[in-house]
Amino acid sequence: MTANKPRAERNPGGIQANKAEPANDADELIPLRGSALRIVENMQASLDLPTATSYRSIPVKLLEENRRILNNHMNWTHRPRVSYTNLIAWAIVVALREFPSLNSCYEIVGEEAHKRMRKSVNLGVAVDTERRDGSRTLLVPCVKDTQLLTFRGFLEAYNSLIEKVRHGTLSPDDFKDTSVTLTNPGTVGTVASLPRLMPGQGAIVATGAIGYPAEYYAWSAEALSRMGLSKTMQVSCTYDHRVIQGAESGQFLGRVQDLLLGSARFYEEVFAELEIPEVPIHWSLDQSPALAPSPANSEELEKQIGVLKMINLL
Repeated sequence: MTANKPRAERNPGGIQANKAEPANDADELIPLRGSALRIVENMQASLDLPTATSYRSIPVKLLEENRRILNNHMNWTHRPRVSYTNLIAWAIVVALREFPSLNSCYEIVGEEAHKRMRKSVNLGVAVDTERRDGSRTLLVPCVKDTQLLTFRGFLEAYNSLIEKVRHGTLSPDDFKDTSVTLTNPGTVGTVASLPRLMPGQGAIVATGAIGYPAEYYAWSAEALSRMGLSKTMQVSCTYDHRVIQGAESGQFLGRVQDLLLGSARFYEEVFAELEIPEVPIHWSLDQSPALAPSPANSEELEKQIGVLKMINLL
């Protein structure tokens, strides 16, 4: 007589099953296999990680305008366009040079807890893909050794990964040794996100949708400009709290913001790498006279009030 297999062998990934409901002939049970099963296993493993999350709201007007200049030249020279994700990912890579702790991970060696300080920055990039049957899945390949790359080299490596995703030619090696991940749910309109951190990684950064706050959606472009309002983007950093502290995460996001606002010649270096023959736009304070109170504004307002009074008297 053959003994029944232990539960663990029949349940890959140690997935805890819910008690089955009574059978319903109208329902369909779909086995989770391949990448779908791998996602389930990763999500189960992520539950053991004690994480915390930092949030930051970043203005993106400068990012938007410099990207527009970049892509005008990329189109003229028949080169692939530069996405928001490309520039944000590169800002993360540059910021990690100053905050290497975000590239660390927690490990048990023997019976002692350790913090592994990784030398290689392998940036995972979450890519949402649609299957032929219309269902969707999330793949997270990584760009290896980004600390050794220039922006041009990073862009080429990133685009090469995306091409592999599109053609279904990713290999297991493309997913190995990810140390930090960037996920971008903003592409589908999500404003903010709290993603799950995988074992072996120190942090995962999520970027939300780029746009004006919801309360300004009904405003015209002229009204928004007149009020000096700018588009923003919510960015979160979920980190392993055993080896990374909240202050480090907050300062890291602050550095990402500084870079996207042009600090440390961020855009100058990007433009130089891509051989863009223009000077990038720089961040400056809004000096719009319409926003600052002045005698001229008060005088104009009094004139308008006088005109309205005369109209009411007629």
